[in-house]
Amino acid sequence: MDRFWGLLSPAEHDVLAVAGVERDYPPGSSVCHEGEVTGHVLVVRRGLLRVTATTANGTEKVLAVRGPGDLVGERSAVDGLPRSATVQALGAVRALVLSAASFASLCQRHPGIAWAVLIVVIARQRDTDRQRVQISGTATQRVAAVLIDMALRRGIADQGAIALSQEELAGIAGTSRESLVRVLRTLREEGIIGTGRRKIDIHHVGRLYDFTN
Repeated sequence: MDRFWGLLSPAEHDVLAVAGVERDYPPGSSVCHEGEVTGHVLVVRRGLLRVTATTANGTEKVLAVRGPGDLVGERSAVDGLPRSATVQALGAVRALVLSAASFASLCQRHPGIAWAVLIVVIARQRDTDRQRVQISGTATQRVAAVLIDMALRRGIADQGAIALSQEELAGIAGTSRESLVRVLRTLREEGIIGTGRRKIDIHHVGRLYDFTN
């Protein structure tokens, strides 16, 4: 999926830049909290944001990781409802921040921006549907599917690194830490991945598909 920023023209980039303010978020800082009523929208310019929500039993589940070019917080800006998730900076983050009113006005006056938002919303809905399917698979299938998805999002054709901790990967895949450790061990032994501190090196994206069947 193309990121929001990549779907826009240079002129639309300029329009957004004028309407917003660039802000830096230090590592670990919160952009917004689940349940609060705020309306600002962010376009990530640099760094990664972790999106989490609290489950019915009180545990935290990682829903997504957003990177450069991604749009964050658009739903609350449109419908005015409380935030459905908490968004936190994984490292140093810079983002273009727009108020809900400015964001709505731009969407109304610039069809290209509104269309880009629609593409992003639909793509995320498809991601949600795919994740529901992944939940029914084994831990190995779910972890492999998440790694493939993250690789595609990061533009990794076959080899590359993903900045993601094991805790975050387990949360996205909907599996326990113990099951994840076993899956990662298998993938390492097969030479498909390598693991480091807060990162996973993918050596062969194509071979991950063998584990999703």
